[in-house]
Amino acid sequence: MTDELEEELRIVEERGQDFEPNLEFALSINEPIEKMLYREPVLVLKNIKIIEAVNLFNEKDVGCVLIVDEKTRKLNGIFTERDVIRKLINKGHDIHNETVEKFMTKNPDALLLSDPIAYALNRMAAGGYRHVPLVDENHIPIGFLSIRDIVDHLADYYSNEILNLPPSPHAKQTSCEGG
Repeated sequence: MTDELEEELRIVEERGQDFEPNLEFALSINEPIEKMLYREPVLVLKNIKIIEAVNLFNEKDVGCVLIVDEKTRKLNGIFTERDVIRKLINKGHDIHNETVEKFMTKNPDALLLSDPIAYALNRMAAGGYRHVPLVDENHIPIGFLSIRDIVDHLADYYSNEILNLPPSPHAKQTSCEGG
């Protein structure tokens, strides 16, 4: 078995047996966000310790947690893996005792499920975000959309085109195939 084939099989296995591509529609930037497979939010309070938030990233397989107000449950902030890397690593902070409040992005841009996907892409591109919180009409978080979710959708929809690419875009055939 060739290395390339083994690598493809490994990737398929990593995606899991519950993988079902959503081939019903192509991603249109005018479609509402609710047609995307967005993620359930991981909600925390602003006094959560940084180490606890980092542990949630790993446990829930997410790149962010959404910070909500303790009484109203409305969105107050977002704390991401990128915040950990840019604001905390090698800066002398005690992640076991400090809370996310000081390092979170306060009052992040948020979208409704009825907003077009184009708005999410705009916020991500213009703001340099990788995650956009999704809220209801009362500003209560109901999910989030990541750039990874959009790429996964494209990969699912265009799976034949993507999975049938050569292992390297610069590969040159050095010998004839066949017999």
